[in-house]
Amino acid sequence: MRFKSEKDKHTCFLGLFTANEASIHGYVRRLVYKREDAMDVMQKIAIVLWKKFDQLQSDNDFRKWSFGVARFEVLAWRRDLARERERLVLSTETIELMAEELDRKAEQLDLEKEAILQHCLGKLKIDQRSALQDMYDDESNTPALAQKFGKSITGFYQWIYRIRQRLAECAKQVADAT
Repeated sequence: MRFKSEKDKHTCFLGLFTANEASIHGYVRRLVYKREDAMDVMQKIAIVLWKKFDQLQSDNDFRKWSFGVARFEVLAWRRDLARERERLVLSTETIELMAEELDRKAEQLDLEKEAILQHCLGKLKIDQRSALQDMYDDESNTPALAQKFGKSITGFYQWIYRIRQRLAECAKQVADAT
């Protein structure tokens, strides 16, 4: 990816990293037993992701790419741990198998979440879907959106809040049913 300035690169990285940090951390926690160790590995992952950010082809690939980096960092951590303690807790093959299984499950969960979201969005009225879409547009302007939908700014925020609540309730119902 190309950036106009280092600031644009930094902003893009921070946005992508913070949006995916919880998922990356969850991935690492499934592979690293102790919470403190997982936090150490996460710090290394963040550094590696930043150093190699120029290698990322598209921001749409960030999650998959970061999970790959996380996998290698967990393996490196495990190797270092084995050297320190002179014993292996889990073999490299076991870690690899666990990581591959987590990759498959993560992709499946993403697909399921997307299907649930699309199902629940389909239950909203057209103006509600449009308002949500406009809200998440990078160039959204809340006062203009409030005016577009015939609401005060406060009323618009409350309306969006209620729409999000409906989506969350619908998603929970669908998830609980499956």
